[in-house]
Amino acid sequence: MLLLDGETLVHTSPTSCSKDDGTLYYTNRRILWIKHGAQTPSIVIQHEDFRLQQVSKADAKKVMLRISVMGPGQAPSDAPALTYTFAWKNANKEEALADRDKYVNELYKITPRKNAGGDAAPTGTSGTAAPSAAAVPNGSGKGAATMSSLHPEFAKVKIGTDPASAEDIKLRQDVLSKNADLAKLHRALVVSGLVSEEEFWSTRKHILETQAVQSQLRKGDSSTWLDLAPTTQDGGNFKYTITPNIAKRIFKEYPQVKRAYIDNVPHKIGEKQFWKRFLASRFFNRNRSTSAMKGNPDSIFDVCLRDEDSMLGDPDRFSSQFIMRLLDLSRTEEDSVETGNMPDFTMRPGRFSESLSLIRRFNHHSELVLQSAIGTKRKELSVSSATVDRELGRATMLPDLEQPRAEKRVKLNIQDQSRYLTSLVKGDVTMRSSDEDMLQQRSTFSINFDLSHPLSDCGNTQRTMAALTGSVRRVAFKSRPNRIKELNIPPSLSKAVEECYGAGTEMLRHLWAIMRLPMTPEKRQKADKITAAFDNVHKHIRSTITMANSAESKNANLGSTIEQMVQPVIDSLNAGKKEYERRVHGVNASS
Repeated sequence: MLLLDGETLVHTSPTSCSKDDGTLYYTNRRILWIKHGAQTPSIVIQHEDFRLQQVSKADAKKVMLRISVMGPGQAPSDAPALTYTFAWKNANKEEALADRDKYVNELYKITPRKNAGGDAAPTGTSGTAAPSAAAVPNGSGKGAATMSSLHPEFAKVKIGTDPASAEDIKLRQDVLSKNADLAKLHRALVVSGLVSEEEFWSTRKHILETQAVQSQLRKGDSSTWLDLAPTTQDGGNFKYTITPNIAKRIFKEYPQVKRAYIDNVPHKIGEKQFWKRFLASRFFNRNRSTSAMKGNPDSIFDVCLRDEDSMLGDPDRFSSQFIMRLLDLSRTEEDSVETGNMPDFTMRPGRFSESLSLIRRFNHHSELVLQSAIGTKRKELSVSSATVDRELGRATMLPDLEQPRAEKRVKLNIQDQSRYLTSLVKGDVTMRSSDEDMLQQRSTFSINFDLSHPLSDCGNTQRTMAALTGSVRRVAFKSRPNRIKELNIPPSLSKAVEECYGAGTEMLRHLWAIMRLPMTPEKRQKADKITAAFDNVHKHIRSTITMANSAESKNANLGSTIEQMVQPVIDSLNAGKKEYERRVHGVNASS
């Protein structure tokens, strides 16, 4: 595990989280959990994000610790956004309890005091919850905590004139939780009190709208054929894993299995035994081998096997009132009677009985996919028979077989035809010209293209072409997608440069917006805070350049390259501050 600068490791313990084994780390800055075999942490909790802790009872079989975390920008009246439960893997329960108590004591030190219900001591191995668990902020009663009491730095947050609704707050939390860069910028501007919440999100409404659309999307059922693939274990044994989602798909694909599950589980057999018999039955193995008798006889699933063909082959389960006439294949039977054609032999079901059952299952799967797409509720169209006949006639009419219709033409009515013919003759005579006239006209536009000697008077043509070629080369070089890779800039430096640009651009945007309007004492105070915050951006830029000079890279001029990259930010910040000071001095002089 890589530690940050100034970070020290305090405790480590082998634990499990979400049925995965790993190691829980506690440092002076963070709480981390790394899955066994992984290189990066799966769970990272900053100390300032920690809110609540709960422990398992003393007589519980497992020694567990539950940690609740607040999301970025979350209101204090909301419940913690995330909850993680860790179970100790020690064989000795007393050692596990002692190990867990170390984390309980450390977490108690970072628990917000006004949220912990006073100066109570941590309970450790007792069956009650830790002190922080008794102070869940619910926004009601005397124990409701304010944002400033939970985080002292939140005391500077400006809510705005119109408080956001609960839905808007939820969208903002989701956006910040998915965008670490935006969350860092939000912490630097809003949490520090430079801008209000409404001002920060005023130019990011499109991000909130996109998040609102994505949050309303629901993942539909998979259209793939359900195929349970086993995993091979040591010794050549096969292992099937049936999750709740897979079981749900099995019940949807095979309704008779769902009915058998309801009839037998759990009062007759257990759920684990039910799925073992399912995997060993003929019903499950009929599609996995050419032999239909592969599998063990089973009293439950043999009935499902017999009922499947009768259920899928029953024509009464379909209602013909919802089938359009143009899509009803049974309507083609009339063609062989009226036209004398032979019946279509491809439409005879049951010619190959060995594949009929598989075809019916494929058709049933296609039916389920279509139903999930168009919905299960279908309504019969209440239209008159005349309308239906008219639509059918329009759909079955072939334009190529219709009688061609003569186009309607409008006659040209000319009262005096002699004048019309005379004008055509005069126009024809005017257009004629002799060969000498054509040569004379061409000689006036001819240019001597003699390329045997260079141009004697080219002016600044060569200098202009060189400038254009250089400009095109520079634009093409800057627009290359692997520009950062070509300059051998480390990802950490590239990230730092992006942060400088993001913070500087956002602060300048708010400063110029203030200067566009008449200056008031409130706006001047706000602008003073923003210009004072420019020093933090300059400090970040200087640290980035220092880090570039000391970084190991194939680019020998990495420091100067980074300095050139951040120079536009420095110039923009200096220009904005200079213009603000000029306007402030102008206002003071005029007043």
